[in-house]
Amino acid sequence: MKKFLIFFSGVIFFCFIIYYGIGFYIATSILKMDHTCGLHENSLPNTWSTKLDVYNNNYASHKLRQNFAYEKYYLDDWQNIYFPSLEKGIKLNGWLFNYFPKRPIVIVVHGLFPNGKCKPESNLIASMLISKEINAFTIDLRNYGQSDIVSEYEDLGLRSYKDVLGAINFLEEIGFDSNQIGLHGISLGASTVIFAAAENKNINAIWAESSLAEFNLILKDEIARYGLPSIFGPAVSFAGKTLTGIDPSELNPAKKLSLTQNYFFTHGEKDLRILPHHFTYLKNYSESNNIKSTFWLVPNTYHVDSMFKYTDEYADKMKTFFEKHLNE
Repeated sequence: MKKFLIFFSGVIFFCFIIYYGIGFYIATSILKMDHTCGLHENSLPNTWSTKLDVYNNNYASHKLRQNFAYEKYYLDDWQNIYFPSLEKGIKLNGWLFNYFPKRPIVIVVHGLFPNGKCKPESNLIASMLISKEINAFTIDLRNYGQSDIVSEYEDLGLRSYKDVLGAINFLEEIGFDSNQIGLHGISLGASTVIFAAAENKNINAIWAESSLAEFNLILKDEIARYGLPSIFGPAVSFAGKTLTGIDPSELNPAKKLSLTQNYFFTHGEKDLRILPHHFTYLKNYSESNNIKSTFWLVPNTYHVDSMFKYTDEYADKMKTFFEKHLNE
C-alpha cells in the first residue's frame, strides 16, 4: 500500500509538472516579445510597403497586400515626437501629422509584436484620416519601436493603456481639446484604446479594428492553436501572471465599454487571428447594455484586411464616425 501511494504521488507530481510546464510554454510563446517592427523596422510614412508582408498560410491576405497601391498613401510631412507615458519614467515616441488647425485628431495604436507605428496598418490609417482632413498621431507603445523598453513580456494593454493616456495629455498640452481627440486601435491595440477610454471619459469616439472581446474566449482560442483543450486554461493564465506580474484575466475589453462614449467595431468575416465570435460577443454585449456602438462585419476579409480591401469605404466610415462624435 505504501509503495502504491508513493507511486501514485509520483504520477500526480509528474502530471502537475507536465500540466504547468505546458502552460508556461504556451504563455511564453504568446507573451515573450519581439521588440522590433519585423520586416518594417526602418519604414517611414513615405517609404512603407505592403510588399514586405508575407502570409504563407493565407494566400488571400498575401495577394491583397502584394497588389495594394501603397505608394499613393505616402505622407511626406510629419513630426517625430517624444512624450511621457502617464506612468512615470517611461518615454514614448510617435509621429504627429498635424495638418489642419482647429480640426480633430485621432491617436492610432498598433497591435501585437512585431509591430509599431512603422507597420502599413498604422501608416495607412494615418493617411486615410489625413485624406479626410482629420489629423493623426501614430504612436509606439512601450516596448515597441522607438519607445522605452521596460519589459520582455507583452502586457496585453493592461499597463500600456497608460501610454495612450500620455498621448492624450500631450495633445492637450499642444492645444487640442479633449473632445477633439479620438482613438483608433488595431487588433490588440483595440483593447488598449478601450482600456484608455475607460479611464478618460472625455474621449467620445473609439474605433476598434479586429478587437478581442473577453479573456476566456481569447484564452480558449490561443490554446486551441496548439491543438490542446481548454483544460490548460488555468495553467496558461497562471504562467502569464507569473511571467508578467499582471493578471491576464483582466483582459476583458467588453466589460470596459461605457454608456457615455461612442464605439465603432469592425472585423473581418474570415478573421483567423481574432476569430469573428469576438465581434459577435461585443455586438451582443453592446446591444444588451445599451452601449452606443456601430458594427461593420466586413465580408470575405481576414485579419485587418478590410482597410486594404475596402480602403475608400473604410476612410469614409472613419470620417463619418469621428466627425459626428468629436467636437461634441
